[in-house]
Amino acid sequence: MLNRQGDTVSAQISEMGAVTFKNGQPFSLGRPFNLKNDGEAACFLEVNLWGMPRGQYVTTRFETGWNPEIINEIKPSSAPGLLWGN
Repeated sequence: MLNRQGDTVSAQISEMGAVTFKNGQPFSLGRPFNLKNDGEAACFLEVNLWGMPRGQYVTTRFETGWNPEIINEIKPSSAPGLLWGN
């Protein structure tokens, strides 16, 4: 599968872990990742999508389960049950 920039990406997840915010800092892996909302309800998060300029964020609704966005960074949130995967 190709993204907007023509880079090859996979919808498969081979690695995952909990999204944790340390010292009020945004969450980032330093590489693109997908997000699973493992909570009970949809939530809104401010995210920097892969390919967006650093420091620019968009507020997006994340449904429960895996979401299609390719993320670079998530602003701190109190939403429970967030998991990253790539």
